[in-house]
Amino acid sequence: MSGEALERLDRSPRWPWSRLLLVNLGGSFFFGFYDIVVVGGALPVIGKQFGEPSSQMAWIVTANLIGLVLGEFAGAWMASRYTRVRTLQLALIVFSVGMIISALAPSFWILLIGRFIAGLGTGADIAIVVTYIAEISPSRLRGRITGFTTVCGYAGIAMVPFLSAWLLPVADWGWRVLFGFGALGAVVLVATRRHMPPSPRLLRMKGQDAQLEALVAEAEDRVKAKMGELPAVVPLPKDSSPPHWKPIVLVILSIAWIAYYFGNYGWLVVAPTILTNNGFSLVTSLGFIAIANLGLVLGAVLSYLVADRFERKWLLIANFCVWAIALAGIALLGTGAAFTALGFVAGVTIGFGVPTFYAFTAEHVPSRVRPWGMAFTDGIGHLGGAAAPLVLAAFAIPLAFGSMAVSGVIVVVLLFFVSATRRRSLEEIAT
Repeated sequence: MSGEALERLDRSPRWPWSRLLLVNLGGSFFFGFYDIVVVGGALPVIGKQFGEPSSQMAWIVTANLIGLVLGEFAGAWMASRYTRVRTLQLALIVFSVGMIISALAPSFWILLIGRFIAGLGTGADIAIVVTYIAEISPSRLRGRITGFTTVCGYAGIAMVPFLSAWLLPVADWGWRVLFGFGALGAVVLVATRRHMPPSPRLLRMKGQDAQLEALVAEAEDRVKAKMGELPAVVPLPKDSSPPHWKPIVLVILSIAWIAYYFGNYGWLVVAPTILTNNGFSLVTSLGFIAIANLGLVLGAVLSYLVADRFERKWLLIANFCVWAIALAGIALLGTGAAFTALGFVAGVTIGFGVPTFYAFTAEHVPSRVRPWGMAFTDGIGHLGGAAAPLVLAAFAIPLAFGSMAVSGVIVVVLLFFVSATRRRSLEEIAT
């Protein structure tokens, strides 16, 4: 019965759950991505207030990303031992606590602790949201739904430089408002996260067939009310894969994420410091990045529109080629116009690449170990992001952005060794 229920869920041509659930999942990405980059523009200001050099302040970013890595593994353990939904609820509470500590921090070390705690919550939330979306979405909609939620995430990122340019020059407490906004939003999400449906695949793995049948029947009724009869059921292959991941896939995707996050966080988090260290004012730097980061939203929208129309592997390869070319152009030109125009192109590739890469990675992990697989690849990948501020902050513009460009080349080469996934069920890909 459980296998038949999953087949019926996968045939759905529409999102079978409430729109409020989509908004809530999108909120996870909005505040998670907001948290990751919010400190970037504020670092020079905070450093002056606390009397710390940029090399020391870089550890604020690194502490957050180390917390994010550990949070992904902690979230995977909880999601496997308990439920996906309970893990998502707890992750947001931890995130809120970290943001509140960050907003009220009286010193460098308290801020470091607050950013670490916020990272724990962000890591657990984003990793399990990706897993949860993969498991509740019909096979033909996985890429689009991941794309939609990531549009919300990049709207959060795009908002940061505008808020920073407005708040940071106003008063010494401007950066505290930036953190407080994130904490308030997370509290709202916690309050609306009490009625999320359980993961159908987790119900299947735990042998809870009655609950699974009731859940899928409810989803079918919701879709039928909107469009009438559903398409015919296509049988799924039995998930006969071993309860572990193929080592070669684990290694390839983990290295690809490490390389990509090094360049990604170099642009999203370290770029304001690189620019101010190389003669640009903070307001001018934030202006370049604010305009360029509008490309993030456009890229995420494109991902939503085309991620399920074409093979994700080839979309990703093309995307990361453009990323590498855009960053190489910034490295060679180093002008304000280059930062704005080519930065916009780089932003489009980030907005398109991350949700598509999330969906592509989740598809390669068997359901029984999907939380661990996402925690490992995305978590280990964030070590590249953690290294970015320590390595890039002191570089001149050509070397800093040239190093980011190399990250895209590495990802392109590695993706040639990973199999395609378009319109294959999770159970088929796993076998």
